[in-house]
Amino acid sequence: MITGHAIIGANFGDEGKGLMTDFFASRDPESTIVVRFNGGAQAGHTVSCPDGRRHVFSHFGSGTLVDAPTLLSQFFLVNPVVYRKERDLLGKMNLQPLVFVDERALITTPFDMFINQVVETKRGSSRHGSCGLGINETVTRSFASPATIIHAGDLADRSVLAHKLELLASTWLDQRLQQHHVDLSSMEVVRFKENQSAIIERFIADCRWFLDSTTLCNRCPERLTVLFEGAQGLLLDEDRLDQWPHVTRSKTGLVNVLFLARRLGLERLRVTYVSRTYLTRHGAGPLAGECDWSFTDRTNMPNAFQGSLRFAPLDQRMLRRSIEMDFQYARLTYPDLQGEIAFTCADQLPMQTVEQDLPVRFISYGRTRDDVQVEKRVPASRALVRV
Repeated sequence: MITGHAIIGANFGDEGKGLMTDFFASRDPESTIVVRFNGGAQAGHTVSCPDGRRHVFSHFGSGTLVDAPTLLSQFFLVNPVVYRKERDLLGKMNLQPLVFVDERALITTPFDMFINQVVETKRGSSRHGSCGLGINETVTRSFASPATIIHAGDLADRSVLAHKLELLASTWLDQRLQQHHVDLSSMEVVRFKENQSAIIERFIADCRWFLDSTTLCNRCPERLTVLFEGAQGLLLDEDRLDQWPHVTRSKTGLVNVLFLARRLGLERLRVTYVSRTYLTRHGAGPLAGECDWSFTDRTNMPNAFQGSLRFAPLDQRMLRRSIEMDFQYARLTYPDLQGEIAFTCADQLPMQTVEQDLPVRFISYGRTRDDVQVEKRVPASRALVRV
């Protein structure tokens, strides 16, 4: 029987999903595949191994360091430029990861990244909190017209890919910049257009390299355990209107997982919601209780688009509400769905008290899988069973 296990960020991202995915994958990597079911290259999932190896995963599943293969699902946004850079880094660690790619996955292009960065910079103090990697622009372009969609399967035909990229250069770029009220005569736009022929050629080369190092497919390769590794967090879901516009163009909860689980015919599904013992936010947007705490974080370094990592005390009631909104919807499909919570970073800020109805199953007191402690059982009074 094939079983599914989803790892979901419970807050604004950066909760420790990479750590927990590595923890679960390490139990039986030969029978496990990690499925990236949302987001794209903006993910930064850190895995630190007991042997000292460390990597921040963007495209690859966080089970890679224990040799679990990765599937980039139809809901994942593939960025061949970022993928190639990451694969080079993994190669220097003597790793040759096995990666499957759903041929329906959407492709992020340099045009998407450029538009994203220009527009976010133009927003000034009203920034949305974008990473500058073209996530929103990829989704918007793909919904605009069949002519502007680029799927992973299109990369196999160089003439089709080249035609679509030329269309983006000749029509879509100006159209989209004008929609954002960007001056087409600005230095940034002029410089990009002067170099766009070379940019297209390099991108086509990156796409060919991407195809040569992955396997296109239209279904998940068979494994006994499917780990669904989420990106971002529940509070950044595109349907969280209470957080708009500081959200991502992605389903960060169980929606995509349920779709994929049904296609795979999974009979059992389990979900682990992950949270630090405190709250973080990288980028613009409200952060209740924001304070001047400072915890060491080598992954979330300050950058031009998201600034510095922000901190606040964890609101356990808000945590519970967000989880229940996601979990109870999923139980309509999987009535026996098992749910639990993993707290990370307890070595930085110990949990003083835990709300009685929070089903805490795992607590991490460090950066590696060896630092994750498992509670022997989740009391019935703290089970996720409300309807």
